[in-house]
Amino acid sequence: MQQAEDKLPTDVLRALHAGHRAKAIGLLRAHSAIGAQEAEARIDRYLEENPPIPLRGAGILVSNRLNALVWLALIVLMGLAYWLLSG
Repeated sequence: MQQAEDKLPTDVLRALHAGHRAKAIGLLRAHSAIGAQEAEARIDRYLEENPPIPLRGAGILVSNRLNALVWLALIVLMGLAYWLLSG
């Protein structure tokens, strides 16, 4: 569990959860006025204590609208191909 002085600012956490580690380090440096190595160490420590959970199933589609549109287009094309070939 993290101590109160080790808590990360909200925008740093958002950047980490979005997968932008370098941006999170830069934001932490701006918030805390610390060096790059110390900011990187704090980010790494946070990630070790709170590993990211990979998305599965429908969560993957929700996280990426383009991915959802591609799957929808493929399903429509498969339905159209079935209709053309069966009729």
